[in-house]
Amino acid sequence: MDVWRRAFVSAASSSVRFETVDVFSSHKFGGNQLAVVLDEQRRLSDDDMRRIAIEFGFSETTIVLPPKSEANTAWVRIFSKDGDEMPFAGHPNVGTATVLAWRRSIFGKEVRGTVLLEEKAGLVPLELIEDEAGRPVGATLTAPEPFSLSSPPLPAEAAAALIGLEASERFL
Repeated sequence: MDVWRRAFVSAASSSVRFETVDVFSSHKFGGNQLAVVLDEQRRLSDDDMRRIAIEFGFSETTIVLPPKSEANTAWVRIFSKDGDEMPFAGHPNVGTATVLAWRRSIFGKEVRGTVLLEEKAGLVPLELIEDEAGRPVGATLTAPEPFSLSSPPLPAEAAAALIGLEASERFL
């Protein structure tokens, strides 16, 4: 993952550090873009967080905050490019965990091995991946809950109607 490191001034005139990374790529401008904002002093309001995500315009932006539980690495909030908060997303977790591992420590704790991120969807454990030289290069995550459908599957008749077919028509 390539990284761009910068800092900006928030609406409260406080400096907040951030890094932009290309997740799932070994070169710049490849993979999935991600902005990781480090709000270590909890200076940003909810509105600031939304506005920052909109400003970046990446599919996701993460805001890293001190964990609610000392047993965990960080509390992470994920926002879409429209400023909507998301309970969970895959590449933002991988990218955020890797950025934290590059820093080696956050909130007075060493970051290596397993990273535990608190999110709206629950606790997300990630195992850091290192290259031959011991440098963090990615992470493997475990979703906070198994995949499930909140509603029953769509009947074949309704699915066919959505694309202008009769349920009896076959298509590949």
